[in-house]
Amino acid sequence: MEIRLRLGGLNNVSPLSAMRIFAPIICLSGALIIGCARHHDGAAVVHPDSLQSSVGQRVTLVGVAEPWKLGAALRGADFFVWIDGLHDWPSGYVDHRVQVVGILEVRHDLPVFVQRPDDLPKQGMPVPEGTDLDAASRRYVVRDATWSLLR
Repeated sequence: MEIRLRLGGLNNVSPLSAMRIFAPIICLSGALIIGCARHHDGAAVVHPDSLQSSVGQRVTLVGVAEPWKLGAALRGADFFVWIDGLHDWPSGYVDHRVQVVGILEVRHDLPVFVQRPDDLPKQGMPVPEGTDLDAASRRYVVRDATWSLLR
């Protein structure tokens, strides 16, 4: 008994022929995935839980490009970083997956303050009474960054 398959517009395709068609495609896909996981520029792929331990190092981050008043940012599943010196993402990047490579830094420059009832309004971001202002002002920034749109 011989088994025949129907593949798309192809009728009567034997399993061996189907394997000959799909094996190169699967191998090429695997090679592309493995090739994309390596970074020839020496940048380490950073996992969100290791952001702090990667400060000062050249890193590779993948996330979604977002526009903010403070500039361009990259949001991953468990991280959020700013792109130093980039005020707006190039056309077609916003809300798309982007790979960013650069030096990861921590800065304490967000304008946070405790808003008290009798104070005049201030510029910045109000935080509740008792907040650690140094921790609240912290942000991760990628400097000397290059970026590419992932498809």
